[in-house]
Amino acid sequence: MKASEKKIIRFLEGHDKSFIIPVYQRNYDWNKDNCKQLFDDLIDVIKNKRTSHFFGSIVYLDNEETDENGRELVIIDGQQRITTLTLLMIALLHIHEEGKNDDKLDTALIKDEYLVGKYTNKEKVKLKPVKNDAAALKAIFDKNWRDYSASNLVANYLYFKELLQKTSALPSEIFAAIKRLDIVDIRLKNSEDDPQLIFESLNSTGLDLSEADKVRNFILMRLSNDKQNEYYEKFWNNIEKNTKYNVSGFLRDYLTYKERNIPKEDRVYFTFKKYAQDSKLTIENILEELLIFSEYYSRIISSEHENKGIKEMLTYLNKLNMTVTYPFLLEVFNDYYSEKIISDNDLFEILSILEAFIIRRIICEVPTNALNKLFMVLGREIKDLSDYKENYVKIFKYILLQKRGSQRFPNDNELKGRMIVKDLYNMNAKNSMHILERLENFQNREKIDIQKLLAENILTIEHIMPQTLSKKWKDEIGIEHEFIHSTYLHTIGNLTLTAYNSEMSNKSFSEKKTIDGGFEQSKLYLNEYVKQQDAWNKNTIIERADILANRALKIWQFCATDYKSSKDIENTYSLSEDINFTGTKLKYFTFRGQKIEVNHWIIFLQQLCRVLYDMEPIKFRNLMYDDEFNKKPLLLSDDKSKLRSVLQITEDIFMEATFNTNYRVYIAKQILSKLDIDMEEVNICLQEDKI
Repeated sequence: MKASEKKIIRFLEGHDKSFIIPVYQRNYDWNKDNCKQLFDDLIDVIKNKRTSHFFGSIVYLDNEETDENGRELVIIDGQQRITTLTLLMIALLHIHEEGKNDDKLDTALIKDEYLVGKYTNKEKVKLKPVKNDAAALKAIFDKNWRDYSASNLVANYLYFKELLQKTSALPSEIFAAIKRLDIVDIRLKNSEDDPQLIFESLNSTGLDLSEADKVRNFILMRLSNDKQNEYYEKFWNNIEKNTKYNVSGFLRDYLTYKERNIPKEDRVYFTFKKYAQDSKLTIENILEELLIFSEYYSRIISSEHENKGIKEMLTYLNKLNMTVTYPFLLEVFNDYYSEKIISDNDLFEILSILEAFIIRRIICEVPTNALNKLFMVLGREIKDLSDYKENYVKIFKYILLQKRGSQRFPNDNELKGRMIVKDLYNMNAKNSMHILERLENFQNREKIDIQKLLAENILTIEHIMPQTLSKKWKDEIGIEHEFIHSTYLHTIGNLTLTAYNSEMSNKSFSEKKTIDGGFEQSKLYLNEYVKQQDAWNKNTIIERADILANRALKIWQFCATDYKSSKDIENTYSLSEDINFTGTKLKYFTFRGQKIEVNHWIIFLQQLCRVLYDMEPIKFRNLMYDDEFNKKPLLLSDDKSKLRSVLQITEDIFMEATFNTNYRVYIAKQILSKLDIDMEEVNICLQEDKI
């Protein structure tokens, strides 16, 4: 084995070389995102006049023998990069030939040195993919690709042509940038190296670089050693400490706030890279801002603040593990510390409202999957109103009150109604403990650390009416004991805290009250009502639940406001939410940050399908032949005469249009599932009247 640094162009050049992709390799599967990343990197090389850009490694088997077919190099690792670069160079030639003339582009050199095996007896193109891809590549080279329109190679070739047509960079400049791509050339000898062992090693499990590692490398690698050390100590090391070494999570929240779009966990690096390039900030400026926001992040996750009330509210939010609020809180803390448009009282009120909003939704069982989108744009919605500096908290309340469906702020009636029958015992343990702790400690100066005592098994949650009913209990509850037991056993009216759970067991109510350590001796607020009762039954359970529900209304208050605005407040719903859209009117939808205006559900389906086809043309086209998806009724066809009502997706793909709104949404979900795309990435904004 021999490894060396080399320009990719030096690896590809040579009249007598062929690059063989062995049949055991995976298919060529780079998509448009990968192609765009390569193209963007080349444009970055041009704009910043960089002399090199690392393009990965190429591992190949070289038998060092040349016959009438030339010298064959078997590609063990790197076929995706070689194939994609080959497609880009073919697209450069064709764009030049079709009118984007550039006298500086040496087309003969590209063709003879890097694309065509001039002195070989095989097919024209030097790259030899597996059978189907090989035919498609040859057809692309000959400009006769239409019979292979289902090939991923064709899709990426056409995408490169589209990018080349749109860019202001000349073809010769793109090719000059290609010549600056560096690889690690790893050559294996047939007689000395076992390619299977190398292949297994390349694909063995190991610790991949985290997204934060990639960002750190992107920021620091281009700097001198002195600058690298300076910036690492001054910025990056402190960012790691501030975030408790969860830099990837912090960056994801930071980018969500800055970009108003949530990066996928495995796309944080690429999102950050694009943000850094688009922002035009220097590396030092970016690091300075990241350090400042990491300090906010540290205060949030560690519940740190000089103000006792703010510190307490941060503690409550962290006990609820509401990391979904972090992008919004980063913005709020920036408005508090840097912009200084929020006072201590404002910050305390915002945090209190957030806790009330979250707890009310938990108790009312409102789905949580809409919250990440809500907190992604909440700061922007506040600042969309011109008087936000003067009315920050009022506008914050106003916007929350405008939210509908799965983003709503449950009102007092909904909270009280649900709290009486809510199964508190079997809900998320952190949430149930938090609710019990807040109910116990409300307006109590001598606060009890309920969660700590529960964790240490000093206190336990006690069912007053026990989980197994004895004859005494059945007699006490009455003839409806089975219904009452199944309905109210785990509800707040029947749950309390005690240090004597094992002693109480399923003893009668009077015994639970009077035994040593029983309810009568308890100093807990949660047992005040219980110790005053002579019997325990349906009426006492409901009455106690009502008392505790009223206490909850005082703790987690509804956020009324007199603020009014003529500006529309948007309600956005993820396609993953289980919502009946019948009778609704569309405003727009977004997909991966792209906003598309639509005013009808049929147009939504058409536009979404076009976007998805543009992104995954092969997978989308294959839906026509997927019996599981395209069964009765026929949904997709290349023959529009087979459809009752036709919705055109592409030049030769048509969709059935005669469905109601919810079935169109169902079709959209099925297509996303088939294409392995998360439904969370599609968000719908409806036209809605203000409350």
